[in-house]
Amino acid sequence: MSTLTTFSQKAPNRVFVAILFGALAGVFYAALIPLVLSSIQSEDVALVSENNVQTLWIFDIINYKLAAVYLAACVLILLMRSASEIMLVRVATEISQSLRKKFYQKISKAPLVAIEKIGSAKLIGSINIDVPRIVSGGMVLPALLISMVTLIGMLGFLVFLNFDVFRLVILSISIGVICFQIPMYFGRKILHRSREAYDELQHSIKGLIYGAKELKLDGKKRETFFKKSLLEREDKILNYNKKAQTILKATMCFGDLICFFVIGAFSFIFVNYYSVSQTELVGVIMALIYVIGPVGVILATIPTVTVASISYRKLNNLINDIPSENAKDLDLNNIPLWNKLSFENIIYQYSSSDDESGFKVGPLSFEIEKGKVTFVVGGNGSGKSTLSKLLTLHYKPISGKIYFDSQEVTEENINNFRFCIGAIYSDYYLFDELHMELDDELSAKARQYLSMLNLSHKVEIKDGYFTTLDLSDGQRKRLALLVSLLENKELYLLDEWAADQDPEFKEIFYRKILKELKAQGKAIVVISHDNAYFDCADNIITMDNGSINVAKTSPQSLLNRQNTFVSESLDKIKII
Repeated sequence: MSTLTTFSQKAPNRVFVAILFGALAGVFYAALIPLVLSSIQSEDVALVSENNVQTLWIFDIINYKLAAVYLAACVLILLMRSASEIMLVRVATEISQSLRKKFYQKISKAPLVAIEKIGSAKLIGSINIDVPRIVSGGMVLPALLISMVTLIGMLGFLVFLNFDVFRLVILSISIGVICFQIPMYFGRKILHRSREAYDELQHSIKGLIYGAKELKLDGKKRETFFKKSLLEREDKILNYNKKAQTILKATMCFGDLICFFVIGAFSFIFVNYYSVSQTELVGVIMALIYVIGPVGVILATIPTVTVASISYRKLNNLINDIPSENAKDLDLNNIPLWNKLSFENIIYQYSSSDDESGFKVGPLSFEIEKGKVTFVVGGNGSGKSTLSKLLTLHYKPISGKIYFDSQEVTEENINNFRFCIGAIYSDYYLFDELHMELDDELSAKARQYLSMLNLSHKVEIKDGYFTTLDLSDGQRKRLALLVSLLENKELYLLDEWAADQDPEFKEIFYRKILKELKAQGKAIVVISHDNAYFDCADNIITMDNGSINVAKTSPQSLLNRQNTFVSESLDKIKII
């Protein structure tokens, strides 16, 4: 069983002891019925014999030695079953954390393009759905094990009582198992489809949350989205779960009655063909009634274990689908010094699901120098976002080389070079915590930036956390800029940072902050459409359909370039 294998790999000694205790608890469970039968089958003389009666407080106890053994067995069952379940529950909680940590590590070391291809909905869904199901499957193992050992013990007791009865029971159980497994096979298939449908639903929920603005604008679109993306998928999951649970519950009820069918066959048919003593009759019926409980536990845990196995395969397949960058870990003692970033014939191409080639960027050859501001301009779909991810070393080019001075970027040093880069992307994520040590100097600088960006009345920093992130889009982007400035990187990439800002903060950004970063000797790359501030740039990279044009700039040349661009655009409009 894959779930048990996972538990064994995590804590082999504890799992072994838990299984051992569970098995012993099952043995003692199985021994209770023979002990009771031994007591009630004693001769009447023995029952009333003074040597066989012991008074404890106000109670007279017959067969007190046997009663002591019975009590000891009950205590041992309590202790061993408790120990077994507690051990596995503790291992289960550790496994839950271990699986999540493994998942975190796998995602953190995966190439960005792989994470984007898999999608956040599938990744989050696996953490929130599959991991708890796997752990739940492991936590029922003690009860399953104890019940199985008890069942085996009772079957052994039946061999001792009457071998013909044992054969009848084994035949009945075999037929029952076959009849049980057939519908269970279809139930597992349906549960697997249900799990696949959950991934589709996760994508729809993501669209409901992140596409709220677009859905509110168009009532018809919202209605179609609700009907096709949400409600239809919810109905699909509901139907799958209804079918699966109907099959499982009906099958379990059938399983519960197997023992009663056997009891009926024994009491009404078997006794007519085989000689059975009164003692054997009582023993067999008690044993068969006694195993109803363990059989019920086994049947009840099968759906949980089945779901756990499906989730285990799902999680493992997803983990195996996430590749690794194979990049060497960050070495803070070996952060490189550099003055110039160079692209030499860099080409990047997106993979496509069909036979057609994906969008291609390049070949790109240019330089980004420290102490200079480079603007990247271009229309939508020109390749600016791809260029930004190449610049920040998130995308690995299919050809060409990237240099920091004379040092080529390789798997050995890529994380060291990434450490030199700070970025605010158009789809940036703002953490609620500053992941850095705040000394007095940094704290003072943070307060200065909060005041400059007009955020001091909204946000404070306490114990390394922002007091709130409940801000407007423009304010959140200003806060992201504050974080990036505090990180004090060597290369800054700012993708359309000023797009959500009021004129006041655009002025601060272009005229003050960029000027300060330039004075500090930083390399600054700004993706922008604010032609009024093109005079702040030293160089401009114009992108068009994946290709670039790099030019030195001056305020006047930039203005002339912009006027030409506007004139050509107006001429095209007139022609159309």
